[in-house]
Amino acid sequence: MFQLIEQQDGLSIGVFGIGGCGCNTLNSIYEQRESKQAKLFSVNTDKVVLEHTQSDDAVLIGAELTHGYGAGADPEVGLQAAQESKDQLLALINNCDILLCATGLGGGTGTGASPYIAELARVQKKPVIFVATLPFSSEGQFRSNVAEAGLNTLKEYANAVITLPNDQLIEVLGNDVGLFDAFKHSNQILHSLIKSLIDMLCYQGLINVDLNDFAKIMDCQGDAVLGVGKCNEESELTAALDGALNNPLVNQVDMSSSTGVIIQVNCKDEISLGSYNLITDTVRQRVSSNALVICGVSKIESLSTNYELLIIATGASAKMIVEPFNNAPSSEVEQSPAARVKPQASDIFDIPAFIRNQAPAPSGK
Repeated sequence: MFQLIEQQDGLSIGVFGIGGCGCNTLNSIYEQRESKQAKLFSVNTDKVVLEHTQSDDAVLIGAELTHGYGAGADPEVGLQAAQESKDQLLALINNCDILLCATGLGGGTGTGASPYIAELARVQKKPVIFVATLPFSSEGQFRSNVAEAGLNTLKEYANAVITLPNDQLIEVLGNDVGLFDAFKHSNQILHSLIKSLIDMLCYQGLINVDLNDFAKIMDCQGDAVLGVGKCNEESELTAALDGALNNPLVNQVDMSSSTGVIIQVNCKDEISLGSYNLITDTVRQRVSSNALVICGVSKIESLSTNYELLIIATGASAKMIVEPFNNAPSSEVEQSPAARVKPQASDIFDIPAFIRNQAPAPSGK
């Protein structure tokens, strides 16, 4: 069971942006943050990216190893950089009750450092949730292999992993959508999750989900479903629930084998008993009859819509996407995370240059 910190100023949620993709995500949600209880931390091997990332604190990992010039698309370097900066990472982790991490898989820093950071959080008994993007198929098989193997390794340590395949941006939004606008849709998922978690855990509810309830659900290992749905009319709650459970930008997970579920209903005024029962019954029917289901209801007058639903289902049967890329005999000693995410030899020039969303440097940096 997780041991959560009780702080006088309330819950502390650490939002980590790891690697170039993760740091870009922090830039997109920095101005939208509505609560001081969410602290933003940028983690990268590239000092230029960190200088242009808006966050509360930053860690240049592997300064001696990479000299601040990045991981060179090598997950092994990303891992070693994180290991070099273990003490700095632990200092941030130990000041958080919950970790929400944004990362991109397929490159060096995000793929190599993310599983290690998840492992550190797990050792410190901190619930850790990852939102991970997967590369476009047009970026080549090499990056796809790196990303898939990295995802498998990440799932071994994180309590929940939400995957956002970039290809689904095209499928859902179309080819004509602006590149930056497309990524804003992905980043909005993380922002909605952060806000909904804070609302659930920090407001006293009529039916309350507390820190220990949350920790109990997050202790269920396996794939996870984390979704947020919003609406203004009570008659639209079923559609909002469907939106929370079936976000087209998120990889779908079969909930039927989930062993732990949180259903949180936030409302500006009041929800009818019939609507509340409909929501809980609908979710219960989609999971195992033996699943632990925890329900919460809070009245929050500051909501942007009249109703907001947060669904967290954990402990589903995780399916490995690819086999780990190594040829070592099975009897050999356990390998490092990077060894399990490093692909077979391939043409390094299959990796395209990163397209960076360079935000203006924040004042004071």
